[in-house]
Amino acid sequence: MYTQSFDYVPVDFIKAEVRGMTPEDFSENPLFQNPKSIFKGELLSKTIYTYMNLSIKVFENNKRIEFSGSLHAFYNDGHHNYNDLSKGRLKEALKRLRERLNIRPENLYLLHLEWGYNITPPKDSNYIIDRLIQHKSVNKTVGIDCKIEGKYTQFKHSTRILKIYNKGKQFKLNDEMLRMEIKQTNWSKYRLQGIVTLQDFIDCDKTQFIDELLHQWKRVVFYDIDNTETEEYYKYQTSTFWDDTRQNKSNKCFKYHFDKLKRLNETQGFNTQNLIEEILIKKGNQLQL
Repeated sequence: MYTQSFDYVPVDFIKAEVRGMTPEDFSENPLFQNPKSIFKGELLSKTIYTYMNLSIKVFENNKRIEFSGSLHAFYNDGHHNYNDLSKGRLKEALKRLRERLNIRPENLYLLHLEWGYNITPPKDSNYIIDRLIQHKSVNKTVGIDCKIEGKYTQFKHSTRILKIYNKGKQFKLNDEMLRMEIKQTNWSKYRLQGIVTLQDFIDCDKTQFIDELLHQWKRVVFYDIDNTETEEYYKYQTSTFWDDTRQNKSNKCFKYHFDKLKRLNETQGFNTQNLIEEILIKKGNQLQL
């Protein structure tokens, strides 16, 4: 455990099964303009309703209803998610969800959930993203630099994705903004703890979620050395070195080099990884209010 007790952590994207509602609750809602019908051959397969960055899919074969979208962007009328989603703002977003779409947190049985923070980084966002190498045994799976999505890196595991990207570039902001989040793509771990619906998540102690984000950030292989004369450490910049060490050396050997790089980052670099951890904890404390 790295932090004090937290009763709030900002959420963003959510994917959930809607229970306790019927397809008619959406087909008869005048807020949904021009729903999209998807056919398989001549048979209707599903109907998709969209509203302010939210999507509701109704599957015809079993009338299953699936809800997805960014609650953070929904608070901002579907436009963006680069501000802080405070506790009060999330409460307002859920109030609008209830009043406009008649969806309550207890109706949403969680499948995926993202949580994390927008922070002002101690170094340029692109500098940080470019020097991310591995997370556990996974190399970067995406690194995009384009006008639409900004500069983006993720480490994809079987049940979660650690995502780190340049939020400032994504939305053409004047200031640096780095987004760090976890997307839990398999909710079974938390379902076993009784966190089944979005309401359960709202009610639970969030300490484990911020701890998880901090813990996973600490496990990133991050090259932050600033001394250009240390050529012997250039190998630490490559995923090839870390792949080879994992696959062909002992766990003890890998840990030796991992810990050595961390010390070098602190003593001959900018100490960026530790500074980001401190910023995340500070932002987490601020958003409890």
